[in-house]
Amino acid sequence: MLPLIIAITYAVWEMSSQARAQQRLVMDQAQISHLSVSSQELSKEIERAARQYQLLKDPSLLEILQIKQHQLLESLNKIKAQLPALANDELIKAIGSISEDINTSSRNNTANQSQDLELLYTKLKKTNNSLNAKLTDSIQTSLEHAEQELNNVLWRVLITGLLALPASLLLLGASSLIVSRSIRKLSLAIHHLGERRWDKEISIEGPSDLIELGHRLEWMRHQLLTTEQQKSQFTQHITHELKSPLAAIMDAQALLADQIPGSINDQQMAVLDILRTQAENLQELIQQLLNFNAISQGVDAHNDQIDLHFLCQKLISRYRSFLPEAAIQINYKDKGDTVIGNSQLVEMILSNLLSNAIHFSREGGSVRVHWGDCNIDKNGKLIKSDDKANPNHYSHWWLQVSDDGPGIAPEEQEAIFRPFYQGKNKRHGSLKGSGIGLAIVKACAEQAKATLNLNSKPNEGTEFTLCFPKQ
Repeated sequence: MLPLIIAITYAVWEMSSQARAQQRLVMDQAQISHLSVSSQELSKEIERAARQYQLLKDPSLLEILQIKQHQLLESLNKIKAQLPALANDELIKAIGSISEDINTSSRNNTANQSQDLELLYTKLKKTNNSLNAKLTDSIQTSLEHAEQELNNVLWRVLITGLLALPASLLLLGASSLIVSRSIRKLSLAIHHLGERRWDKEISIEGPSDLIELGHRLEWMRHQLLTTEQQKSQFTQHITHELKSPLAAIMDAQALLADQIPGSINDQQMAVLDILRTQAENLQELIQQLLNFNAISQGVDAHNDQIDLHFLCQKLISRYRSFLPEAAIQINYKDKGDTVIGNSQLVEMILSNLLSNAIHFSREGGSVRVHWGDCNIDKNGKLIKSDDKANPNHYSHWWLQVSDDGPGIAPEEQEAIFRPFYQGKNKRHGSLKGSGIGLAIVKACAEQAKATLNLNSKPNEGTEFTLCFPKQ
């Protein structure tokens, strides 16, 4: 019985240590997340107070600015206390220094005060975003380390059980099975948290310490999910609020450009062209944000008959409004094949892929859109159909958009699907990219249960291929 007692004692000690460590980890990560949000909000309040003072010149606003700056410094000090590795971090120092500069500059009336403050606001926002990204990476690293540590504990417990006497092995095996199942669930739950999969409830069975840890992880999951939902609601609200004044600006620009109020000179027309271009950039960004937010919230799971030939015609005519006929050749099938799928998801996928292909293709280049039926073999390889084959013999259909643009470097091919990532290659044309087009494509593909493959090499063009199940 001695080996059994030793093995059980060791397993309990390891599990208790890990449970306490995980509890501390959950609380620490929640505190770090709270401090990160707090520092961003205080930075926004500092900017708001400074702007209001510049407008109203009310001395009480300077007092508010001073208070918010002190609160920001306290929040930064708490971050440094929570993460000793960031005690001398340049980003934290920079945020404190910039907030002090805003406070000082707001009190000094200089000739370039407004320009200086605008630069400081932009710098403060960028530095806060960088700090938030670093804190997110720190949380991700901690979660991955915790997952690895849990797996190591599992192996140590199993090895201890295997070294026990055969007479004790059955009893120890039963105990280890219960514990290991709980650890695997904990490991999977932490892994899901790290991958932002917050929709599945965390429920852990087993020893009371692990059950308590499961409750803590569930609390953390709920907090993260609530924060994500609030962010989505905020994005939806602010984008809708921006659409009305933006439409009014564009209407006013059109009236001035048409010289309805009176004639204007060439210089004024050039300024109106700049206003129109930037308004269109903002309009495109708002629409992309709305699309991304809608996909994140999920769309109705219904299927339609989709005429891909007609859909290509509709989308291409939209882009032709700002693209010269001879600039890029767009080729697609000349017959109206229909497929089964979610029309909203397929249109968003094709629209964003076409937009990217057009804006990244060189002048005189070509964009190609192809589709057809296919099967998937046991190795996941796509087997395309023969044009004369019976469509009912195939379980999937594929869609491919390719171009002969600059291509995508291998090190960027995973990052381009992250929201707001801007690659090294620059778009052609006056409209700037939002950085979320391919993130929308990936999210739509996941909701449509489609596979998404990228084939691209620098200076050899890019090819996106999606494979949809026939539902």
